[in-house]
Amino acid sequence: MAFSCKFLPLWLGLSVLSCPVLAESLQQAWQQAEQYSHSLRAETRKVDAARLQEDAAHAAAGPALTLDAGVSQLDSTPTARLDISPLTQGLGALGLHLPASVDAPLSNRDVRYANARLGLPLYTGGRLTALQQSAAAATSASRYAQEQVRQALRLQVAEAYVNVLRARHAAAVASQYLHSLQAYQRDVNNFFRKGVVARGDVLGAALAVADAEQKLISARQAETLSQAAYNRLLGRDFSQPVQVDELELAGDGRSLAALQQRAMQQRPELAGLAEWSESLQATARSVRAESQPQLGVYAAYSYLNNPYLVNKGVGSVGLGVSWSVFDSGLIRARAGSVSEQASAVQDQLQEARSLIALEVERSHSQQIEATARIRVAEAALLSADEYLAIQRDRYRNGLANQTEVLAAEVRRADSQRNLFNARYDHALAVVALQRAIGEL
Repeated sequence: MAFSCKFLPLWLGLSVLSCPVLAESLQQAWQQAEQYSHSLRAETRKVDAARLQEDAAHAAAGPALTLDAGVSQLDSTPTARLDISPLTQGLGALGLHLPASVDAPLSNRDVRYANARLGLPLYTGGRLTALQQSAAAATSASRYAQEQVRQALRLQVAEAYVNVLRARHAAAVASQYLHSLQAYQRDVNNFFRKGVVARGDVLGAALAVADAEQKLISARQAETLSQAAYNRLLGRDFSQPVQVDELELAGDGRSLAALQQRAMQQRPELAGLAEWSESLQATARSVRAESQPQLGVYAAYSYLNNPYLVNKGVGSVGLGVSWSVFDSGLIRARAGSVSEQASAVQDQLQEARSLIALEVERSHSQQIEATARIRVAEAALLSADEYLAIQRDRYRNGLANQTEVLAAEVRRADSQRNLFNARYDHALAVVALQRAIGEL
């Protein structure tokens, strides 16, 4: 919003106090905050984790090679007892001197083995496909969550940025108010020395100046705190001096209906909830598929270091089937639980749509209100300046009392604060509306 040229001297004075040469823009503040934000960094890690989970889901459908080996020391040698009595029959007297059985070792006490197995799933009833779909939707949901945090951070930084400007201009107004009252106090003291006014006017002026000094102290403290809050968001030392540009943002002229429709399309919260619901539904399908036959092929090789074996290594290929025919309802219950979670997310999505529509309407209304307040505040400040000049002139000519002059001073200070607050409320409403429609 542009201000009338009649307010140029006041704005130039405030700019000297509040706008150093190398001031920081809101865009620069956003970039700095995004680089520092631990919350945004955490969301980035969540996106990376979801992407790795998606890679794992795809890897589950590929070939898998497993190797295992071991060394065992047995407490005794494995031995087999062989019945050889049939062999001694018919030998007569010689057979009577031969044993009926012999013990034969099967292995050494030191047993060493190794196995290798390569497997590939062929048919899983859609379990792996649904698992991949679930992981992909979860990755998309995490990206939308990251965007949600980013936009929320930008709004938070904008509020802190505006608070710095608001506090700085409030301090400037308080300083100008004090200087004006000090000038009035000098006039009253001069009048008192000439015998024009009573001692009560001198005391009243002194009290007004003291009250203005109190307000200036509070305004400067509020400015310090606003800068500390701003520095915290940007990852800086709280006491670091803050230099920010003036902020003037054009309002959004689209209709409320168009803005609400845009919000339904752009808000990352809505897209994130939709993706999360899809992820849960795909997970439920994956769980249900566990009740279907699971078919796979494999190739294996086993080695056993046994000196009594002719072939110590044996290879094999095969086709394997696994089918959970009855599990007392375990798979059905697990799938139903996940489906209910998906339905709950759908309910949350509908609630979020309603809340976002209300948020858009609120921000749109605040923008319109602030625009109207700026026009009123500009006219009021003109009237307050003129009214103060009239009251001072009437006081010098003995036509007005001190109460009227001090009231005029307060009205002008209030008018200045109203103008600044309306201006910054408008800028903040514009940013809040951009956040509400998901375009920040």
